[in-house]
Amino acid sequence: MPMTSRSKKVYYHTIRVKYRRHGRVAYSEEWAVCGTHKPEKILEESEHTRSRLHKKLYKKSKAKHQPLEVVEILDTVVMGRENNGDG
Repeated sequence: MPMTSRSKKVYYHTIRVKYRRHGRVAYSEEWAVCGTHKPEKILEESEHTRSRLHKKLYKKSKAKHQPLEVVEILDTVVMGRENNGDG
């Protein structure tokens, strides 16, 4: 019997994001799909989420290097598990 590894869970989070806009700190409630449940790891592990949120929150401004920070996870739903490619 082949040994199978358990695949990671995929989470749908409602998150609160902190960012700077026009010199002030602003907060926004957003969504993210990723494989972690730690707020500090969401933007590190998910390039797609980081890119999407940066485009949405900064729009076409020249704030290319402005930071985004996930302050807290408001709600979490387990969507399923990652495909591990075993067939």
